[in-house]
Amino acid sequence: MHIFATLYMFLGLAIVCDAYFVPSLEVISEVWNLKPDVAGATFMAAGSSAPELATTLVGVFISKDDVGLGAVVGSADFNVMLVISLCALFAKQFLVMYMNTI
Repeated sequence: MHIFATLYMFLGLAIVCDAYFVPSLEVISEVWNLKPDVAGATFMAAGSSAPELATTLVGVFISKDDVGLGAVVGSADFNVMLVISLCALFAKQFLVMYMNTI
């Protein structure tokens, strides 16, 4: 039963995001003159960090728990190390960057 409830919630989330969230991000990107790559990276970063931030704020200010800094730093470490590593691992082509010397 829990599986069906979870699937139902994910379906609802997908419908809401498709109908409201994505169009609003497109409007914000146009107003701020952001390239699609920059907008996607920026809003995906904000979206992936929002649950940890909300949980941390509730833990610190409402339940007076000391999970604040550890949760934020641990989540950031995980995002930086694992997510970026997996993106680099599965990339189809490499971006080579050179530093210009003066």
